[in-house]
Order: sequence, then C-alpha cells, then structure tokens
Amino acid sequence: MSHHASPLEVTIKGAVAGLAGTAVLTQVMQRGPQLMEEKLGIAIAGSDSPAEAEAPEDPRAELAEKVATGVFETNISQESKETASQAIHWGYGALWGAIFGIVHSSLKLPLLLHGTIFGSLVATVASTLVPAMGLAPSSKEQPKKMSAMQFVNHLIFGWAVALTFHVLTMRDE
Repeated sequence: MSHHASPLEVTIKGAVAGLAGTAVLTQVMQRGPQLMEEKLGIAIAGSDSPAEAEAPEDPRAELAEKVATGVFETNISQESKETASQAIHWGYGALWGAIFGIVHSSLKLPLLLHGTIFGSLVATVASTLVPAMGLAPSSKEQPKKMSAMQFVNHLIFGWAVALTFHVLTMRDE
C-alpha cells in the first residue's frame, strides 16, 4: 500500500537524513586526510604529515564568536564556542537534509543523481558563502588538494543524505 507523505513528514525525514549525513561527513572530515596519506600517499594539508599541518580555525567556531561579539556584544568562552560550533554543524546538516527531503519528494530524481547534485550544491555554498562571511579562506587561497577534498566530503554528505532519506521513505513509495 502506497502512502503519500505530507510536507511535514518529508521535512522531518529529510532533517533526520541530514543528521545521518552529518555523522558520515564528520567521520570523513576527521579520518579522511589521514587515510588519504596512509592509503594513497596523498598529503592533503601540504606538509609531510597531517599532524604537522597547522589546522585552520573552525568556521563554525568563528561564526559562533562573530555572533556572540557582533550581535550580543559579549565574549564567548572556548567551551561555549565549541558547543555552539557543534550545534551549528549539526543544525546546518539537519537544515540541508530538510531541504533535500522537500526537493526530493517533489522531483523524485534518481537517488545517486540527486545525491550528487545535492552534495555539489552544498559544496558550492560552502566554498562561496563561508569565505564571503569571512569564516574561511576562499578556495583560491587554499591548496587545491584541500579544496578537492572538501568537495568530495560534500559529495559523500549528499550521497549519505540521499541514501538515508531513501531508507526512511521506502514505505512511502
């Protein structure tokens, strides 16, 4: 029996898929550079070892600090900045997932195609909006390997969101 999901259902299932995609993305971001170097001999950070590379400031933490100081005119502790960074990370993923759910339920594109388009869109927004907000260097200012890795990370996010949304909505079809 086919069931037509309501806009609220697809939004919630999309947000859940976004959280699952964010969990996958988080793991890929943490382990990806090390695995690339160990398995393929590709150092993403441009140094001899990822441990030696100076890690850039977390754009989410930068955003939390800018909001605290600029909007609320208050300083933010390191612990609060880290908590806000995680809330932004997971909330942003859930928001993108909700958008995916709404669009996918309307367009019903093939799963892999939609995940690829979606991941590419998220990557494009991340590589343009985040630098425009002064939260990260532009892709032109980053090593090409780093920009490529970030794009691939977002593709993986898109595929994880699409697959999770598909699993969550299999009965709706």
